[in-house]
Amino acid sequence: MRRKPRCACIFFVVLASSSGAMAAERSDKFDSYRDMHAGTQYGSLFLNDGSIRLLDSRSRKRFVKITGAGELNLPSQEGYCFVFNHYGSSSGTGVNQKYRVKISKVFTDGRNTEEKLVGDYAPTDNVVSSKLPDWCIAGILNVSKVSLEFSSDDGYFDRTISISIK
Repeated sequence: MRRKPRCACIFFVVLASSSGAMAAERSDKFDSYRDMHAGTQYGSLFLNDGSIRLLDSRSRKRFVKITGAGELNLPSQEGYCFVFNHYGSSSGTGVNQKYRVKISKVFTDGRNTEEKLVGDYAPTDNVVSSKLPDWCIAGILNVSKVSLEFSSDDGYFDRTISISIK
């Protein structure tokens, strides 16, 4: 009877796949507001690739969708900018919402800092809207890890990611 080894192998594969840490991943890329809004769900999170300041982020459209939550591997750079898709809310448009970002930094010398940001956004039915909920992380010289906790009034932005900086 060879069924026992087969069952043990299946059990090992399931155990191995469930024991790893959760990870956020980069996925689909979009270079226009229309494609990003129409191609993803309301509340989707994006890295604005290559942007390090709000001025950069608001003039560039290099959206890389971030799926999942947990550890996110990003290339080393001076800062990072993120946006959320605010198009196509199931609760409609016209009512401003608040989003919150808690940014925690761990410095290489062991210090920790925490910054809380709050912003307003309006869910939209305009597929080319450029008024995205956005923020950037700067001041990461000598930082080893950044954790981001996102939340919003409607709950669609709620998630946590972290970035290890090398």
